[in-house]
Amino acid sequence: MQTIYVSEISYNKAKETFLKVAGDTGYTFEAVNEEEPHLARAIEENGIKAFIADIYPYENELYSALPAGGVIARYGVGHDSIDKEKASAEGIHVANTPGVLDNAVAEHACWMIGGFSRHLHTAHPATVAGNWAPEGGVELRGRKVAILGFGRIGQNLCRKLKFGFGMHVTGVDIVDESVFGDQKIEIGYADYTTDRNAAIGDADYVVLLMAVVPETKHIANAEFFKQMKASGVLVNSARGALVKENDLYDALKSGEIAGAALDVFEMEPYQPQDAEKDLRTLNNILVTPHVGSNTAESNAAMAATAAQNVITILENGPEACSHIVNG
Repeated sequence: MQTIYVSEISYNKAKETFLKVAGDTGYTFEAVNEEEPHLARAIEENGIKAFIADIYPYENELYSALPAGGVIARYGVGHDSIDKEKASAEGIHVANTPGVLDNAVAEHACWMIGGFSRHLHTAHPATVAGNWAPEGGVELRGRKVAILGFGRIGQNLCRKLKFGFGMHVTGVDIVDESVFGDQKIEIGYADYTTDRNAAIGDADYVVLLMAVVPETKHIANAEFFKQMKASGVLVNSARGALVKENDLYDALKSGEIAGAALDVFEMEPYQPQDAEKDLRTLNNILVTPHVGSNTAESNAAMAATAAQNVITILENGPEACSHIVNG
C-alpha cells in the first residue's frame, strides 16, 4: 500500500491513531519535516501522492511536487494555509476535518473568557513568585458576549456560555437568522444580527470565530477597537490574521479596551510585528500557544478523519469525500 506523509507536528499529536489506521487499512503514515522545500523534495523523490498538513503555510513547491490527483488533507478545519487555487490548477484535491474539533475549541474559549475575568493569567505567576496580590474580578452571569462567526463552533460556544454560565449571547454572521429555523432555544442565543458594529459596541466580550478571507483579514483593527466598549475584552479562538496585532497592542496599552485573550497569532510561534509592540509585555492580555483544538480527543478525531479523507479520495475519487474544500 501507499505511504502518506504527515506533518511531523500533527503526527506526534496523534501517533497512536495513525498507527491504528495504518494497521486497519494497510497504508503507511510517515512523519515528515513540514517545511515546504524539504517536503516537496521528499514527495518528488519518493513518489508520494498525499500529505496531511498542519498549519504551516504552503505557497510554492508543494503544488508542483504532488501529482495530479494527489491530496492535501488539513489536520484541522481551517485551510487558509493552503492555496486552493494553485492546488486546483495542478489537479490536487484539498480536504479538511470539520466538526471534530468544535467542542475542544469552544471549551478553550470558555476558559479564556473565565480566566481573564478572574485574572488567572496574572494571579498565578504573582502568587507563585510570593506576591500575594488578590484582585477583584467579575462574574460571567448576565454579561454580554458577541460571537463573530456563528457556525458550528460559535453555536457550540453559545450553548456553553448561555446554559453553563448564564451569559447573554448575540450571534453575529452574514447569513439571515432564518437559517437556524426553530433551533434558537436549543442553541441558546438571546439575539442574532448581521450588524457587526452594533454587536461589538454592546458586548463585554467579543469572540472571533470567523474564517480568514480577504474580507475578514485584520478585521479587528484600530477602527474595530474604537467601536468596542472601554470595558470590552477581545477573544480570538480562530485565526491570528483576523487581528491587526499592532493596533491591538495600542488599544490595550492605552486602555481603549480592557483586555484580550488570544490563542492564535499571525506568526506562530508568536513574533511581535513591531519589536516595541510585543503583546507579551502587557498585563491585560492572556495568551496561549494555539492549543484550542489540542486535546487527546480532538487530535485522535482529526487524525482519523484526515487519514480517511486521503484514503477515500485516492481510492474512490474526490466526489466520494464530503470534506473537499477546493471544488
